[in-house]
Amino acid sequence: MKNSNLIVVIALILLIINLGHCQTLPKNLPYGYTINSKVARVIDGDTFVLADSQHVRILGINTPEIARLGKPAQPYADSAATFTKSLIEGKQVKLTFDAKTYDIFGRLLAYVWLTNKKGQDSLFIQAELLKAGLARISYYPKGKRYYELFYNLRRTAMKNKRGIWLRE
Repeated sequence: MKNSNLIVVIALILLIINLGHCQTLPKNLPYGYTINSKVARVIDGDTFVLADSQHVRILGINTPEIARLGKPAQPYADSAATFTKSLIEGKQVKLTFDAKTYDIFGRLLAYVWLTNKKGQDSLFIQAELLKAGLARISYYPKGKRYYELFYNLRRTAMKNKRGIWLRE
C-alpha cells in the first residue's frame, strides 16, 4: 500500500513539473507573433508535439487522417505523416500565429517554418505539404495571409497529379 501511494505522489510531482514547463499563451495573440521551439514528435501530417508537450495544429491546411479509433487511414495519410516527420521531427521550428491561438482541442494553431542553425527560416511547412500534394487547403478565405501562395501551390500539385491529386 505504501508503494502505491509513493508512486501516486511521484506521478503528481512529475505532472506538476511538466505543466510548469509548458508555455501558456493568451487566447488571442497579435498578428505575426512568433515563438521558437523544438519538435518532440509528429502525430500525423498536420499535428505535432513540441518539446514542452504542447500540441500544434498546422494552420491553413488539412492532411489525410491516419488510422484512429478503429477507422482506417485515408489515402496518403501515412505519406503525409512520414513527410512531415522527415521535415521537422527533432528539429527547431518557428511558429507564427494569426489572431486565434488555439483550436477547440487546445492545440496551438500556427504557421510553421523549419529554421536553420542560424535561426533563419528555411522551409515553410504548409507550402511543402501543399507542393507535394499531401495536403488540402483548410477553410482559408481570400485576403488571409498566404492565400495566393496556398492556392497556387495546390493548383500546381493538382495539375501535376501529385499525392492526393493523383486519384482525382
